[in-house]
Amino acid sequence: MKTILVTAAIAAATLFAPGSAAAGVQATCDPDKHVNIHVQKRGNFIDGLGGFFNCDQKTTGFTIMVQEKTTLSWKDHVVRSGVWKTNQYAVTTYTCNGSKTKKYRALIKSGIGNHAWIKTSSSITVACG
Repeated sequence: MKTILVTAAIAAATLFAPGSAAAGVQATCDPDKHVNIHVQKRGNFIDGLGGFFNCDQKTTGFTIMVQEKTTLSWKDHVVRSGVWKTNQYAVTTYTCNGSKTKKYRALIKSGIGNHAWIKTSSSITVACG
């Protein structure tokens, strides 16, 4: 977990510059095999971490967010979009307020070739206060 936090901090400091996705994304970068998405609690913060790993392309455009479970659906928080390098995490952080127990997950979406996709992390249930 410590490695993910260090990698996430480096990624957050260097990778939030918007840009355009690389042209000609190769089919060998399968989101089911090459996309990691994770959510974690850190003090009063909920971090969503995601990225492409071991892909042939150098950069990939995508959107990442933290989501909070509501009665009927998931509410988006801190949506970030841009282009990130493969083998590095992109991070988005939501400030968790109050003392009520809530459920959170991270969501990442992108497209490879003509195939758009969405992938979510497992959810965590935490008290924020």
